[in-house]
Amino acid sequence: MWQRAQTVYLLLLVIVLSLTVVFPFANYSSGEEYVRFNIFGLSENKGNVDTWFPYYITIALSVGLSLFSVTQFKNRKRQLNLGKINYFVILLTIIMLFIDITSVAGNLNMSKEDINYDIVGFMLPVAAMAFQFLANRGIKKDEALVKSMDRLR
Repeated sequence: MWQRAQTVYLLLLVIVLSLTVVFPFANYSSGEEYVRFNIFGLSENKGNVDTWFPYYITIALSVGLSLFSVTQFKNRKRQLNLGKINYFVILLTIIMLFIDITSVAGNLNMSKEDINYDIVGFMLPVAAMAFQFLANRGIKKDEALVKSMDRLR
């Protein structure tokens, strides 16, 4: 279980998504007003503007799916299906990030030039998607190896 490449990729995915708690996705600054956008929403929000999408739920769901997928090493088909679901959840999170970052700037009456993207925080879900892709590829290789060994018997 632990010596498989996809297990390492899934654990890296968990680490990367856990780091989204630390790093914000974007910062909004206009004069003395400074607002940080992270997975829990907006910090120091004076205009009662809120994000539309609950990122902490999708990040927690993705981490949970990844950890559960690590334990399903004996059932590769289920592990692959969990990986596909996780891939969709991460993709949904990234799409909603793009939508929310620009809409929050409009709701705060700031221009798009006032958005400072935090590259580290913004790229963490993208890196998680890459790790999920690599894990799914490793699972497919294992399944092909087992099928080829069954043909030899």
